Amino acid sequence: MEERESGHSQERESGRSQERESGRSQDRGQGSEQEREQGHGRECATAMMLARRAYLYNLLHVVFGSEPAREGVAAMFGEQGRGVLEAVRDELTRDEFRQVAGHQVGSSGRSAAVCMDEACACVRENAASVGDEAFIEALASDFAKLFQVPGASYVHPWESPYVGKESMVFQESTLDVRSFYHEAGFKLRAERHFPDDHIAAMMDYLGRTSQRAYEAYADGRDDEVRQTLAVQGRFLDKHLLTWIDAFASTVIQKDGRAFYAAFAGALAAFARLDRAAAARLEEELAEQEG
Repeated sequence: MEERESGHSQERESGRSQERESGRSQDRGQGSEQEREQGHGRECATAMMLARRAYLYNLLHVVFGSEPAREGVAAMFGEQGRGVLEAVRDELTRDEFRQVAGHQVGSSGRSAAVCMDEACACVRENAASVGDEAFIEALASDFAKLFQVPGASYVHPWESPYVGKESMVFQESTLDVRSFYHEAGFKLRAERHFPDDHIAAMMDYLGRTSQRAYEAYADGRDDEVRQTLAVQGRFLDKHLLTWIDAFASTVIQKDGRAFYAAFAGALAAFARLDRAAAARLEEELAEQEG
């Protein structure tokens, strides 16, 4: 996926820090130091949440984008990825996300919480194998059987077959997905030759726009954050969440070694949690603006 338009500079000032310091100088003496520190703590937690979601969507783009090479395997089973997955797992234990945690992922017989537990265990148990050529070859073989070569283990990695009447690409839903990419200033390098609703392309789009949201928040541009989250929410509701459970449960059923099953389950669980958490943040930002 490539960027069609500019307008999103990579050079950022620490706008949120400047804004906070400005507010402190104007309101010095109003409110306790404890209240100010609590506000700072909430901002840090929000920034971390936005950074985690960008990282995880980008990681899932790597997982489902191509046969894994050494660098990709290191990302999949590395310490940073494990830390992010564990943070998502911990989020699912919070009372406000209890319903999400109990959500059943398709016909897998697993809840979102169980899927995240299995993903964390898979990454932890295989961390020592990232440099093992046999392990990398096994992952590459599994990827090909699951997502590239039609056969008993094949799983459709794009949306259309799950929401359309036929297992075909470039249906009406595909064109709507493309419209979201274009609205954000992106297009696939192989547009019209590669399905826009492929799971890897969706992860790329969500990863890139999540990075934008994180950068906007760091700069104190909360209205842009809110708008980005709103568009992402519509994308999740109209597209990813309509088929990701069926995709994940099929991968879980067909993946004998269960490496990709773990990440597919994590994807389904995280997408649903992210929708709920981002909606809460969107509401909070709207209240602050009001």
